[in-house]
Amino acid sequence: MEKDPHNWDDDLSWVLSNEDRFRGIGKDRTDAVIHAARIGNLSVDVSKYLQFDGSLRWSDVLDDIIHGCMSEFIETPSGVLFMDHG
Repeated sequence: MEKDPHNWDDDLSWVLSNEDRFRGIGKDRTDAVIHAARIGNLSVDVSKYLQFDGSLRWSDVLDDIIHGCMSEFIETPSGVLFMDHG
């Protein structure tokens, strides 16, 4: 039976069995994706998302991640986990 992801930080076995799937954490989904990129857990083709002012459209990055169905976002008391479907 799968463990309740809302209690992931209280259950060491769940954390250890899912550690390789972790990409990032944040206060919301976009923040978790930005965190993943900052720590090197997400490679982004910036040319696709670059705006005229040089910033990235992180909401579009998030939309593409969701559209690809290759990841999941788990809401926990500590924030939103960005996890790879692995």
